[in-house]
Amino acid sequence: MKKNLLSKKRIAALVLAAAFACIGCGCGSVPANEVPESTPGIALPMATPAPQPVSGGEIRMPMPVNADISDPLLVTSEEMLALFSLVYEGLLGIDDSGKIIPGLAENWSVDDTGRVWTFRLRTAAKWHDTGMPVSASDVVATYQRIVSLGANTYYAYVTMRVENMAVAEDGALTVTMHQPGLASLQALTFPVLRGGAVEADGRPVGTGPYQALTVTNDLVRLKVNRNWWKQAPYIETFSFYAKDSNDIALASYEAGQLDLVPTSALSVGRYREEGVTNVLDVMTQTAEVMLVNYSNPYLRDSRVRMALAYAINRGHIITNVYMNRAQACDVPVAPDSWLYESKSKLYDYNVPVARALLAEAGWSDVDEDGYLEKDGRHYDEMELRLLVSDSTDTARKSAAEMIAQQLEAVGIHVVIITAGYTLGDDASEYLYKIAAKEFDLALVGFNLGRDCDLSEYVSQNGRNNYGGYFNAALEQLAQNIITAGDETTMREAASEFQMRFAEELPFITLYFRLNSLLYSADIQGLTTAREPDILRSADKWYLRSE
Repeated sequence: MKKNLLSKKRIAALVLAAAFACIGCGCGSVPANEVPESTPGIALPMATPAPQPVSGGEIRMPMPVNADISDPLLVTSEEMLALFSLVYEGLLGIDDSGKIIPGLAENWSVDDTGRVWTFRLRTAAKWHDTGMPVSASDVVATYQRIVSLGANTYYAYVTMRVENMAVAEDGALTVTMHQPGLASLQALTFPVLRGGAVEADGRPVGTGPYQALTVTNDLVRLKVNRNWWKQAPYIETFSFYAKDSNDIALASYEAGQLDLVPTSALSVGRYREEGVTNVLDVMTQTAEVMLVNYSNPYLRDSRVRMALAYAINRGHIITNVYMNRAQACDVPVAPDSWLYESKSKLYDYNVPVARALLAEAGWSDVDEDGYLEKDGRHYDEMELRLLVSDSTDTARKSAAEMIAQQLEAVGIHVVIITAGYTLGDDASEYLYKIAAKEFDLALVGFNLGRDCDLSEYVSQNGRNNYGGYFNAALEQLAQNIITAGDETTMREAASEFQMRFAEELPFITLYFRLNSLLYSADIQGLTTAREPDILRSADKWYLRSE
């Protein structure tokens, strides 16, 4: 199945640009006071009207077997996160670009300290079964339960941002954050439960666009909530069938038993068939990066790190290893994020530039054996240990082999070291070698937060700073992002951080992984999706009518 969401909390984190035509800008339009002359004898083609959404129908999807259907706070997989997103809602939401949008909260404000936020809940948001409105006390109770669950919930990160919640005298919700900043609002997207507790009968009850109709270990069927505070969705029913693995879910789709399957399978493109099956790219928060060990004095030279970045042909790796299920990026900010700085894309594959940087840093092939030596010393050859996990992710291992070949081509000898790793096993050999810095370079996956909080990756004592990098100026720039009080300031801080990161290269960002939605062409209105909330736009979907 897809990656375990709990990996977000621990070292298992090791784990478009589209060109738009001129629309609404007046390009090629006729001034209001001028009417174009018609051409006699030529019949202009009639525009095909867009299909009108119709209500009704069912979409069948997979869910993991033996999942806990009753409690959204104990979610452990992205399949279950998707299911629960149709039933429950958070105080706030996040759009596809990563911006905060209203949820159960209709509006909000912050005090002069930047730490105390006041939220007004929308009275039209009501519980499925009773029709009673959700209250601030429900949000507080849910938060308190998250606190009580500690590390046993995917939403444990909420406690890192939120210091306290309380119900104001007028019924509003007040939230006190540990520190000021717009980024802290991302912690308020957790699902709100009535009274903060699961229902006595185990049936999920929320305020979202769908409500539970059938709940068993093998099937969860949701029906449309006609009393949703937004416009009611078009699709009448979502049915989730238990599947033991993603491979079984894909086979079920081929057999006509499912209509939509989220997947990380690299070979998903083979299912695409015009008019029958669509495959939609889905950006993830998983950044594949190459760690740099700063215990190696040669790698402390930024020119050497830059040379490594130029020497890696990421496009070749993405095409031949990841089958185009990745997007190249030079910074740890997803390319579809509203905070992404496009000018930070600096390291296109360029062997001459890589060699020039290495030469400038004192590396040359003095003995003409194909490998570089430092400052003309025959015995001081550049040899780097590249660590990669020996796990089920064979793509990362194949990428390591290709990177080794590319670095060898510029005169750097690379020794690949593989170490055992199993997801969830904190005592694995691979994690030990990472912690002990038994590598010069290491391929890992970072499951990044959407709040652009990168301080733990670049600060001196950051828990994810595995290479031992430290630069006080970059650390401060990372802090500026999460303490920014408004969107403009946050965007400027993120841009400044990314440009400095691209110059410093604390680690080398390679690409962001793409997952996919495999779905029947009968499903209309599904044009974009974004992890982790892949069903965020499901209320706009409808089925093609004959």
